[in-house]
Amino acid sequence: MKMRKLLLVLFALPVLILAQSGPKLEIVGGEAINTGSHLRGKEVNYDISFKNSGDQDLKITAVQTTCGCSSALASSDIIKPGESGSIKFTFNGVGFGTVTKAVIISTNEAAGNVHTVQLSMTMTDPVSLNPQSIITEGKVGDELNQTATVLNSLDTEVSITEIVSNTPVIKITSDKMSLMSGETATLNISIKIYEESAINAAIIVRTSVGEFQIPVLVDVKPN
Repeated sequence: MKMRKLLLVLFALPVLILAQSGPKLEIVGGEAINTGSHLRGKEVNYDISFKNSGDQDLKITAVQTTCGCSSALASSDIIKPGESGSIKFTFNGVGFGTVTKAVIISTNEAAGNVHTVQLSMTMTDPVSLNPQSIITEGKVGDELNQTATVLNSLDTEVSITEIVSNTPVIKITSDKMSLMSGETATLNISIKIYEESAINAAIIVRTSVGEFQIPVLVDVKPN
């Protein structure tokens, strides 16, 4: 009985070894990747790292993406056993909120030779202005007071370099000129009405990550 069991084990070993041989693509971190937050409208670049955890040469036969807004290119077509490689993923950055793109990798693996890597990314504006526009009314001689906020949506510090208006009747001050991630600055806005004509202007917020505007429209009523 013991001899029979031993023979069965010996016969099974070559089959097991054969089943485990060959190339094997292993994506570092798994095939669902969150790349984090990125500036909306700016190109996103991300390196998908992988290794050949098999015992034969891994050949990347094709790499493609699911839309024309993204592309992917392997660093090498042949990866030796135990060695690593990468696939450079590029996305044009057009989108709102969470965007998901897929990279399809074809290999010379005997089984499971097509891998679909899902990359999710959050496209954000570097700062958020609230309100996005100011619409109000008043009479000649009125001084209208408004407030607005500037929120840093990035995971790095943002500096406010200048806050101005394109008309001298609008004056702005801010309680902060440097914003850490998630921090908000409050803008105190004063609008002085000198004449009976509508005010159509803008508040311009210049920062280390770009320039942003809050349109201002004031309807002037007769006295």
